[in-house]
Amino acid sequence: MEKININDILDFAAEKSARKAIFKEGQLDTGLLLYAPGQTTPDHKHSDIDEVFYVISGEGTITINNEEVLVKEKDIIFSPNGETHGFNNTSSDNWVVLQIKIETSKKD
Repeated sequence: MEKININDILDFAAEKSARKAIFKEGQLDTGLLLYAPGQTTPDHKHSDIDEVFYVISGEGTITINNEEVLVKEKDIIFSPNGETHGFNNTSSDNWVVLQIKIETSKKD
């Protein structure tokens, strides 16, 4: 077992958003997405990864298949593989999102 306190890895970069790895084991990969005000991640998709996003603090928008969705503290989103998603911190506060990635089998 491994324990991490999230406050120990919060390190926001002024120039661009950051991802801080937490745990990686087999098909599971977890990390924190850290967005200072105005920072973004462009729309993208994964063909072999399902993702869950849980907002720990702050708020922003997640664009899912070209539709903007406002998310705030304690909201959770599931993004299956093949779905386009992007992030935008539209607030004046830092935004912290727990990202859980699960590698899926590529479909033949």
